[in-house]
Amino acid sequence: MHGPLAGYERRKHELAQILREIHSASYQSKNDFLERAIGNLTQKLAEDRFYLTVIGQFSRGKSTLMNAILGKGYLPSGIIPTTSAITAVSYGSREKVVLRRAGSNLNSEIGIHQLADFVTERINPGNRERIEMAEVQVPVEMLQRGFFLVDTPGLGSAVRENTETTLNFLPAADAIVFVTSCDAPLTASELGYLRDCRSTVRQIFLVVNKTDLASEAERDALIAFVKSKAQEELEDSNVRIYGVSAKNALSAKLSADAAKLTESGLHELERDVVDYVTSHKQEDLLLQVCDRAAELVAGSSFSQRAQLLDRVKTLCAEIENGTSFVDPHAQRGQRALTGLHSGSLLRVSCTICDRIVDAVYDFLRTYQYELYVSAEVQHAHAEVGGFCPMHTWQYANLASPQGICSAYPQVLFRFSEDLLDLAEGRAPKRTSGGVAGPPLPANTTCPACLQAKEAERKAVHELTERLEAGSSGKADESLCLTHLEDVLLTLRDTSVGDQLLVREGEALRRIAENLQRYALKHEGRRSDLITEEEWQAPKQALTLLAGHRNVQPRFRRA
Repeated sequence: MHGPLAGYERRKHELAQILREIHSASYQSKNDFLERAIGNLTQKLAEDRFYLTVIGQFSRGKSTLMNAILGKGYLPSGIIPTTSAITAVSYGSREKVVLRRAGSNLNSEIGIHQLADFVTERINPGNRERIEMAEVQVPVEMLQRGFFLVDTPGLGSAVRENTETTLNFLPAADAIVFVTSCDAPLTASELGYLRDCRSTVRQIFLVVNKTDLASEAERDALIAFVKSKAQEELEDSNVRIYGVSAKNALSAKLSADAAKLTESGLHELERDVVDYVTSHKQEDLLLQVCDRAAELVAGSSFSQRAQLLDRVKTLCAEIENGTSFVDPHAQRGQRALTGLHSGSLLRVSCTICDRIVDAVYDFLRTYQYELYVSAEVQHAHAEVGGFCPMHTWQYANLASPQGICSAYPQVLFRFSEDLLDLAEGRAPKRTSGGVAGPPLPANTTCPACLQAKEAERKAVHELTERLEAGSSGKADESLCLTHLEDVLLTLRDTSVGDQLLVREGEALRRIAENLQRYALKHEGRRSDLITEEEWQAPKQALTLLAGHRNVQPRFRRA
């Protein structure tokens, strides 16, 4: 269901790249006005917020429906009314809640398990904690793709302030999911609230919840009744009605039961919501930014003006026509989501590189002490030429100056003799790979490199065995491209290799998207919106491409 939103993001970042180039051109041409104006457009693009607001009377199952969409029971639900606080669910790298209090600029953070303590009447009666909004942040990818889910207090509950809070929030909503239920479908008061919603937003998704309480025939009759009433009230013959069992949908997602999820009716609602969010953004955000950028460039003068104006207009036309809007990379990557949880935080390192780094650290921790106290170890260390350059500095990070002073005289004496032999026209007793010339510490004899090579061999073998046995280990494991090749060459089952390629391709695609989001939010002066994954993305990208910085690349091929 994320394909259209991924396509939207692709277009958004194409536009961000054009703005980046216009900004650079304005800086070079010393056009301060254009530079500021493009900076403001970039900020608007970076903020990119869409409020999908869930509204309904008390006990219609709003919170359960939201939990079903999110795939987990994040929000408290039940027969106890909520307070007059708005609960907004957005993307976050880790689960947490930020509480914003009325009349205060000081926010507080709580665990998500404490949410009910602040947003239900049972524990926070009359909202005595003065919570204005509870911002719930969860690692659900569909939220990262573009919108906020907003849970409003129940309409018509025993708490009068709840209805006022919900109606006051309507102007901020971009689209509304209006929830009624099979046990009391679309009452007279609900019809009045539905009119209020239509007066503020263009798009309403009307959900008849709790379809599990009715037989198939009863359900069809109820939905037909609700559709007729809604069309009459809204004077809209195209209003769409969704029969949903939020309870069954949540259960299906938690148990990964695809058939039960289809039967729940949630999939159709999710699909149409995503399609609307995508088209709405296409019309209201991307086109607005494109039009303003074209206007600014057309009224300016710099060398790249014609070329950049043409690119803006071309992109604008593609967005208006809906062409090339679906991201083929995202479509292909969806196969990997079963192996890489959509809400998981990607590992920063290659799992095999990590094993190598740990093995070398454990070795150096012991070996540096032996170098300090044992003349025999010092002599052997000098004979092989010491560590390679990289492991020399890793050793230095662990050893004390006294330890280095005790361990390294023999190494320096050895190279001193070799250099003097060369100066006097004699071949040195030892050569670097059989090549005459100034002697260098060799990776082929470095004690730490030998440990790394053995750790790598074991790690590749063990991972290959796990994959072929049908157990890939942790769902968030990744490989750098070099070790991915090593594992693929070792695997005997090509179908397992294909699955690994899909999983790694999806991991790289997600990191690439996080890089784009980081760059846009930073340039748009909204670094406060950068998530933990986006902060990690630069290191993740280079690590998965090139491997861990403390692993010798040449030894991976040996």
